[in-house]
Amino acid sequence: MGEVFEADAKEVAGLAVLANDVADKAGEAARFTQDNAAPGGNFGEGLMQTLFSPLEAAADAASSRFDGHTAMCRGIGTELNRAAWMYRDQEQKNYEALNAQIPACLLDEYGSDVAAPGFAEDYPDPARYVAPEDIKLEPPVTDAEDIRTLIADRAGWLGDVDDAIKAVTGWSALEETVKPIGGNWNELKRIGESHKVAGEAMENCGKNLEAGAKQVSDHWAGKAEEAFQDYAHRQVEAMTWEGPVGGVIKRLLEVAADEIKRITLEVVDNLADLLIKEVTIDDVISLLKFAVKKVPFVGTTIQGVVIVDIIMSVKDRVTVLVDSIRGIVDTVSGFLAAVVSPSGQLNELSEATLGPIAKKVDGTKKQAEFARDLASVADADGPLHKPTEPFSVGIGPDPWADAA
Repeated sequence: MGEVFEADAKEVAGLAVLANDVADKAGEAARFTQDNAAPGGNFGEGLMQTLFSPLEAAADAASSRFDGHTAMCRGIGTELNRAAWMYRDQEQKNYEALNAQIPACLLDEYGSDVAAPGFAEDYPDPARYVAPEDIKLEPPVTDAEDIRTLIADRAGWLGDVDDAIKAVTGWSALEETVKPIGGNWNELKRIGESHKVAGEAMENCGKNLEAGAKQVSDHWAGKAEEAFQDYAHRQVEAMTWEGPVGGVIKRLLEVAADEIKRITLEVVDNLADLLIKEVTIDDVISLLKFAVKKVPFVGTTIQGVVIVDIIMSVKDRVTVLVDSIRGIVDTVSGFLAAVVSPSGQLNELSEATLGPIAKKVDGTKKQAEFARDLASVADADGPLHKPTEPFSVGIGPDPWADAA
């Protein structure tokens, strides 16, 4: 047997206030995503550059989803505020109280049986509904670390040698060598952290709406309340899904960034080891002043100096190293594409495809968090079954109907 209709107008109004607050915070998360999750900075011309377009698409898609969540929550707030006016006098059970609070209402078209559309005035003295979860949106900062900085820390003289070559020839053998792995890998970490911050904010927005829906259930019963609970449940699931998505993106981009940095370090160390065996570093600059000569070869190079030959010999090693982690970068791109258009494909990407990457996540605790988030993302029911139309308590006698 269904529940007999009852409604406390102040409670419904209180939930309306909370829903509008959730919409405000969700809107802030959408703007944060627009401002911070898109790729920028130095992506180089090689491996990192292949992630630029997928990251751009992922940021656009997340921002669009967040805008959608904002609109749905705003619609809930608007409709519940209207419903509070409908329930102000339960003995009448008509639309007259609501219509009196809509400035544009034309009384000859709308009456006790037909509600006027539009926004109603805020219901006075609503019940207090507290959002239990804090929403924090703090933009992460990109550390300015690129190949030149790394060289300076690892083997500063290597950069000095290359600078001397470039000063004479106008061409950098070192830059040519590391081009496939050039770029600021910390930009990937910044983007990942931005997705995590935004995703957690949206997840908390969903939890706040969920708390409000639970609180109102003690003060509202009937067909309209059942419809609201179903609608809210689907909306909450869609919003809380965003938290794990942001967490997975953060970890994937951290792994990609760390792998790019790792092979960059290997290249720098390899170059330093080879060069230090062949030259006396203190005498290199003087040597170059007398031994350089411009000749056509990939732009300009130096003839008769072993240094350039050594640097160029490492290019083959760079190619091997890039190929060794290209699979990780391709997997990241595939996951981002799947999140842009959520479907059953997310299940396929979970353990089999992303499992090996989980082993590269630094730390047992972080690996456990990654596995948990990945399982939540793979369950795409939230985004697939989210509401697509604004919430409504119904028309005619529906708002006051007993539950079925």
